[in-house]
Amino acid sequence: MKHKMYWCFALIMAIGLFMAGCASVIKGTSQTVTFDSNPEGAKVMIDGRPFGVTPLSVSLAKNKYSNITFEKEGYKSRSMVLGKQFDAIALINIFWDLSTTDLITGAIYEYSPNQYYVDLKKVGSD
Repeated sequence: MKHKMYWCFALIMAIGLFMAGCASVIKGTSQTVTFDSNPEGAKVMIDGRPFGVTPLSVSLAKNKYSNITFEKEGYKSRSMVLGKQFDAIALINIFWDLSTTDLITGAIYEYSPNQYYVDLKKVGSD
């Protein structure tokens, strides 16, 4: 009888560990976001830091960044908000630790959209 209790306890613990930080475990705490522009070769600045030039795919820590700016010499800069939304997979974790793990790691959110495209206008054009 004790042997069965230990197996039940081990199974419950394994399930609990799996569920802890569900969004963190299932989808991770970072996400690939893609940036492109017309013309290509625009510098991508995220929260004021350069990340590369378009076309660009970069893995970003979830819920860390909020603004994107595209810059290219001879063209007007374009800035926009890096959109975020609640990741519904985090709801699974609410039964274990009220989703605090996902909240702390940022995995409770995801970038949406995960692709950004801008048409840059030449300086002096309306």
